Amino acid sequence: MIVCIVLGRFITRRLLSDGASEIAYKEWTEAQERPKEEVEEVEDFIHANGMPPQANGSANHSNVVTIPSSARSFSAAQGGAALSLTFTPRHLPVLVVGSNRLAASRALTIVEADADVMIASSSSLAECHEEVRYRVKRSEVRYLSLDLTDLQAWATYLSNNDIALVCVTDTLIGSAQRRSAASAEIIYKACIALHIPVNVSDHPSLSTFSFPSVHRFAGIGGEPSNLQIAVSTNGHGCRLSARIRREIVSKLPTTVGAAVDNVGKLRNRAKQVAKARISEDDPDTPLNSPVHQLDTPSLLHRASFELSKPKLSDQEQQLRRMRWVHQMSEYYSYEALARMSPEEMDKALSTWDGESRPLPHHESHNGKGKGQIYLVGSGPGHPGLLTVTAQNALQSATLIFSDKLVPAAILALIPPTAKLHIAKKFPGNNEGAQNEMMELALEGAQSGETVVRLKQGDPFVYGRGGEEVLYFRENGFEATVIPGVSSALAGPLMVGIPVTQRGVAESLVLCTGVGRKGKSVQLAGYIKSRTLVVLMGVARIASIVSVLTDLDSPGRDGAVYPSHLPIALIERASSPDQRVILSTLKGIEEALKSVEERPPGMMVIGWAALCLEGEGRVDVLDGADEKEVVKGWLGEERWKVREGLSPVWDELLGIGRGK
Repeated sequence: MIVCIVLGRFITRRLLSDGASEIAYKEWTEAQERPKEEVEEVEDFIHANGMPPQANGSANHSNVVTIPSSARSFSAAQGGAALSLTFTPRHLPVLVVGSNRLAASRALTIVEADADVMIASSSSLAECHEEVRYRVKRSEVRYLSLDLTDLQAWATYLSNNDIALVCVTDTLIGSAQRRSAASAEIIYKACIALHIPVNVSDHPSLSTFSFPSVHRFAGIGGEPSNLQIAVSTNGHGCRLSARIRREIVSKLPTTVGAAVDNVGKLRNRAKQVAKARISEDDPDTPLNSPVHQLDTPSLLHRASFELSKPKLSDQEQQLRRMRWVHQMSEYYSYEALARMSPEEMDKALSTWDGESRPLPHHESHNGKGKGQIYLVGSGPGHPGLLTVTAQNALQSATLIFSDKLVPAAILALIPPTAKLHIAKKFPGNNEGAQNEMMELALEGAQSGETVVRLKQGDPFVYGRGGEEVLYFRENGFEATVIPGVSSALAGPLMVGIPVTQRGVAESLVLCTGVGRKGKSVQLAGYIKSRTLVVLMGVARIASIVSVLTDLDSPGRDGAVYPSHLPIALIERASSPDQRVILSTLKGIEEALKSVEERPPGMMVIGWAALCLEGEGRVDVLDGADEKEVVKGWLGEERWKVREGLSPVWDELLGIGRGK
């Protein structure tokens, strides 16, 4: 088992996956589905306890066992795992039993967690390992000559000294004065009786916790950061765990520790600006769930600005800022987070108010003449899908304004001489962030910069590139638009789904799942031979499925969609952690609840979603039995999940770079 441990109260979900997000998503979607919780009453329980139905036919719900209607989507418990925790024994008394080198090593680990460490053994201090003597001399630990033999004596000592944790090291195989198994069992029993966690070296059956292989990253200025990565093999390969740890650490940038520390500072700033009290992590709402949009006008309609300045209460402002920190933790590169200055943090947490601000930490190119503006599509995310012209534009730019969805692999191609700004298109702030990016880009061009507005996918496919072209033109600059590979087409392809296919899908409709200012959009009606691709709609999947499948929904322009129609939910297409969830319209919500969220995502709805699975089904339009086709696709399951990107893509990228 590989364990990722992040110390501190302030890192959000994902250096890897955060189970809290999955729980939040489940709770939130269930709230959308059930205004009043639907439950099943267990009649056997009622009869067994002599509780007949009340006269009005209703049961006494205070004594009724209930089962949520969504229970079938809960994960089955899989035993055998260790409970991975981050334990902070600050100022708590911890006992290390032994005098060998391992005792010194364990003591150092615990001292670095700010515990009050006592090393005890039957030997004199002079007989202890030299590192033990060194730690005692520096007053980092205390030493006690202790020779207890029976259970009562150990229990009395542990209780009288309020010991919070015990680590026994003199049972190590090969020790000069190795403690017997019987003696170790006495210490174990005393700890168990007092509910004290205990680790006995080389005796996993006498241990309630183990020490993982840990690496603590350097932070700002080289000081130890609040990020630790720990790997545990649960006693099935301690040496191997060290190797696995090294390989994990080598894959992460050296700035990741500083990124964690800066996220902590961002969180503190977000909470301190307003006096309102909110939940530490806002756990009840998924990362990209719909929120009320700030009533910020577009710069193309500047005359209305004074009438529409955003007004929020202190609590609303603080809640939004905390959610913005969560978004930055998910979408910003580690490097961008690590180099944020205090001024940039404050700017990142502010909302656009229509006032122009100078660019921080960047010398303008005054005197070099009029600048240039490029609108560049970065493709779906994989560097190999970036066009040659787009890469050349990045290399020649002096000032780059990137959308938050552009992944770190693309941002890594930006030369260090260019200044990078990432858009604050966080929940509720899309319009303000768009205005801010356009104003700053214009300011840069007016100062002689070569400006790139870097967009995910293609600038003109839900990228708002058109309004930027008009805005820059209105202010004297004709932007050059460089196409990008749109995720609307490349995303399905990356998971083996063709949006059109002879015998299955003859046409394609592309739409967004959310309109201007967060409003709903009119969705196309069902045509069997047509594929519906929905971008930016995963957070609204419940309402989208409802619009498509409800017989009389006013949000659909055409025929109702069958509930057994295949759907593919594609997340982070072309990234190493890409994932596709395959199900039907009836089962997709339940499928999504069963996993943690992984934005950004898109939906492919229609028979194309299954046509290349296995041996393929390209006869759907030729009269094939639809339900039999679906059954052959999913089998007895309600959904399927496929994860990861083929290593071939990295191999091809290496060839393209001449490696």
